[in-house]
Amino acid sequence: MEMQQIIEQAERNIRQALEDYGAHTRQTDVLDDVSETFIRRLARDSSYAKQELRELFSKSPVWDSSLDALVINGTRTHNPDPEVVRGLAIDILQDAYYKTALNADIAWDIAQFFANPDDLDLKARGIEAIAKVAPKAYASGKKPSRIFKSICDALGISDGTAGSRFQRLYAQFADELAAKKISFKLFVSINPAHFLTMSNPKADERGCTLTSCHSFNSTEYEYNNGCSGYARDEVSFIVFTVDDPMNPESLNNRKTSRQVFAYKPGNGLLLQSRFYNTSGGTRGAQAESKVYRDLVQREISALEDAANLWKTFRITDGEHERCVLIGDGFGGYPDWHYSEFDAKVSIRTDHEDDWEPLVVGTYGLCICCGEEISARLYCDSCDDNGGDGWYCDDCGEWTDEDDRYYVRNSSGDEICVCGSCRDRHYTYCDQCEEYYPNDMVHSAYDSRGNLIDVCDDCLDEYYCCCDECGEYYHEDNIYEAVNEYGDHVRVCEDCRDRHYTMCEYCHEYHHDDTMAEVIVSSDGRTTHICEDCCEKHYKYCEDCSEWYDPELTVTVYDPDGSTRAVCMDCAESYEICPHCGERICRTGETCPACGAVIEEEKEAEAV
Repeated sequence: MEMQQIIEQAERNIRQALEDYGAHTRQTDVLDDVSETFIRRLARDSSYAKQELRELFSKSPVWDSSLDALVINGTRTHNPDPEVVRGLAIDILQDAYYKTALNADIAWDIAQFFANPDDLDLKARGIEAIAKVAPKAYASGKKPSRIFKSICDALGISDGTAGSRFQRLYAQFADELAAKKISFKLFVSINPAHFLTMSNPKADERGCTLTSCHSFNSTEYEYNNGCSGYARDEVSFIVFTVDDPMNPESLNNRKTSRQVFAYKPGNGLLLQSRFYNTSGGTRGAQAESKVYRDLVQREISALEDAANLWKTFRITDGEHERCVLIGDGFGGYPDWHYSEFDAKVSIRTDHEDDWEPLVVGTYGLCICCGEEISARLYCDSCDDNGGDGWYCDDCGEWTDEDDRYYVRNSSGDEICVCGSCRDRHYTYCDQCEEYYPNDMVHSAYDSRGNLIDVCDDCLDEYYCCCDECGEYYHEDNIYEAVNEYGDHVRVCEDCRDRHYTMCEYCHEYHHDDTMAEVIVSSDGRTTHICEDCCEKHYKYCEDCSEWYDPELTVTVYDPDGSTRAVCMDCAESYEICPHCGERICRTGETCPACGAVIEEEKEAEAV
């Protein structure tokens, strides 16, 4: 592709990225100020500056020229291949056959040890073989590639000469051992559009994710000038993942992780800066960061036909700060300078002694006139907002000093907004007396029964949702109850009074549908008892279908000999057995309670 075509494509990418960036945010004032002058100059400057990186990356089979990016995914990666591992191990160990008369069977067992790490028998044989030739090489938990290197050192076949046969084979061996098939797409980009959108837009209606001081639609910080500053230097490229790789828009407004890397082709020195993800990154993200670094190192080494052997250091370790210099006029946030962000530099072994420092970042561009500037998005001439004031953290507009209001954003951080944004986008929490985004404030009833507005935190701490009506009430006005399904619920006072009754036995509130009226005295006085308590402590008269205190019931016998309780009134209709005195209901001549024959007719004749 000719340079003019590359520049024109970059212009189209930038325009599309800005359109995507503003698609889901109300904060578009900055984006509206981006001029064609800025777009054309950034496209031209970036296309020329990144030409060396483009020539290197475009050799890769996963280069996407329309994106100006490598797209690494599962088709580019794989899990370790046992046959490849075994073959490389044998090839390397062959050099010891003549130097140390290494036995071929022992070499085979060693190779099998590395090729089949999950086979316990082969592992045991391998450890035994390793002990014969390099007693100190194996240790539980030691990295496999280091074990193999220790074996080679003990056998005298290691060769640290850059480009040597051993270096090349060992790099392939270590690569295969550490191979990992990934299930995501990793974009490795020099596209200026991706630099402008390296951090997602603020005030995204879908919820803000991975925003930072480089978010391009905000003037909250001066560092977002660094977006164009990174795009215009010669060495930076951005490595990132997105929410939905199948949706092109997400490359510009829904990144889920990203890092700025830097590399000068042929130099052998690689910078990996701070890792950002939707949780803020850095802490707890070391594993992902290592995977990204490994994938980038493999790609660069393969494209430069060099052994993929790198030594990696913390850039703030006191010895490697000089590896990376800040470019003149760079207005971005140089996060690699701060130890808490855990930035790394990697030096490939074929350039251990001849690398040159990386110069990262340069002047950015004013988004209006396209002239070089070192901070913010506007130059002094284009920024006509002079005078005492400040930028609203919500709409990004320059605002008078007396129109400043403190509110909490969706993360709970305190920010400053203008009165218009406060009134449109924030609501006052009557509990903690602070402003929060509208969608974080809810209506609730306070302890006096007044309807007020409360934020999410206060809602969680002081209020409960009534399981009956779904409204929120202060915890002082919420009552424990048992619903019609037997589940324990929490209800407000009004719902309690309308739908629940206190059981006089267990003193808990139960749904009215599960309550029974129980007769508790001979004069007919009643009380309300829940189903559970009725079944446990009271008797049900099946004849009149009423619940009674057990003392107000008697036992009767049915014809099959079973017993049940009936109330005193219903008991009057039952026969009394002359033999046992029990109240009975019979269909034959015998008593179902005692089995005696009741000869009523003969007795009557005798009389």
